[in-house]
Amino acid sequence: MIVLVTLAIFLATALGGVALYLWLEARGESLPQRFKEIVGAAADGPRKGIVESGREWIRKIRKQFAAKAPAETELVEMLSGKELAGAQLLLNQAGFRSAGAYRTYLFVRWGMPAALLMLAIVYGKAVGLPNRSVLFLLLAAGIIGYLLPSFLLRRAIRKRQEEITDALPDGLDLLVVCVEAGLGLNSAFVKITEEFRLSSPVLSEEFDIVNREMVAGKPRQEAMRALADRTGVEDVKSLVAMLVQTEKLGTSLAQSLRVHSDSLRMRRRQKAEEAAAKTTIKLVFPLVFLIFPALFIVILGPGIIQIMKVLLPTLQK
Repeated sequence: MIVLVTLAIFLATALGGVALYLWLEARGESLPQRFKEIVGAAADGPRKGIVESGREWIRKIRKQFAAKAPAETELVEMLSGKELAGAQLLLNQAGFRSAGAYRTYLFVRWGMPAALLMLAIVYGKAVGLPNRSVLFLLLAAGIIGYLLPSFLLRRAIRKRQEEITDALPDGLDLLVVCVEAGLGLNSAFVKITEEFRLSSPVLSEEFDIVNREMVAGKPRQEAMRALADRTGVEDVKSLVAMLVQTEKLGTSLAQSLRVHSDSLRMRRRQKAEEAAAKTTIKLVFPLVFLIFPALFIVILGPGIIQIMKVLLPTLQK
């Protein structure tokens, strides 16, 4: 028992250390840089010596970790090319775009089942469950540990897409105003980035990425198509398709944006009406199985009791 508890504590500590390392790598900040920031850039001679010794110590730890841990190419080989592209696309849609995001996802995806299995073993032995119950507990822990990261990732994607969908009509209205005022499309994107920084940080971030890509020399059509792929929102995809088609055909951008804005509002109204129409069907289950039985008991209960009081003596005679 003591051995199992010690082993579980050791594994939890090791997994926590590796998770901290991958989290720092995902943020794009190296440990020497953080150490230097804490000590101070304008340090004197003794402090510089501390920084250099800290750097040497961290380099040794990294070399040991790189020698023992599998290389990134080995982790990538665990999945096929299609699954790798799908996982990276899901991470981008969830907003995780750092260099170490995929490695962190792989670590959580394969480390969580192992951690839950160890916790299930320790819990089963500590409580004294029978072997059959421990087996079912291990099976449940493995399934939950394997499916939970994907569930949380897709939940983050859905939440981010809902925020983009809710903020897109206001952004499209601002885009129409900017274009009609004489601004170019790039300047309008910059204006959306500035105005929605507080109200909708997600939408502001996406348009900021588009601006940075176009400033870096990426063609506008490719930058907007990348926006549609990053978000995965149907409204954004239709907006990008309209902008690309308008640029190719040379039609009026302001008029096209206004027509698209009207169609987007109509589509949102239709979705709201569809959701309202589905409400009656969704209410059938709670009405039939939860509310009606309680009403029948409250309404018919006293009458049934009175009938039984009258009929029981008669039947006994």
